Amino acid sequence: MKVESNFIDYGVYIDRKHAFIISLNHVIHEQLMDAETEENPNGTDSTSGSHDVNQQTHIQNSRNEYLKKYCKSIIAKLEHAHSILIFGPSMTKFELQKEIREHKQLKHLNEALLVTDVMDKNAAIRFVADHYTGVTTGPQVFTGMKTE
Repeated sequence: MKVESNFIDYGVYIDRKHAFIISLNHVIHEQLMDAETEENPNGTDSTSGSHDVNQQTHIQNSRNEYLKKYCKSIIAKLEHAHSILIFGPSMTKFELQKEIREHKQLKHLNEALLVTDVMDKNAAIRFVADHYTGVTTGPQVFTGMKTE
């Protein structure tokens, strides 16, 4: 029986400004999330009386659309995923989990979701390595790791 060796275990860390995609084969992608855009996608102040409800609805719809696109851009990089650990302090991780579950090509995916404190890239890498210690083949997993 042939075993598929192209599948990769990933960790995706998400906070208010960053998403780190960490794979156990040392590939790290960093995407910035614009905090101002997340707070108010239109860049406008909603203080105009009767238009307030409509404007707030429009802003929320824009934010939701932005969030879906952001999650889909992360999912696009998980092409050969076997399992994924989604973690971080941001609520965005729940939207990412929802989008993963709706993505047909990732139905086979083993996933875990954890709420953590804010981490830098190196702490996130260690966290993913610790999570997959029982799954990986040994300490050489992070030898010669490429960082940005």
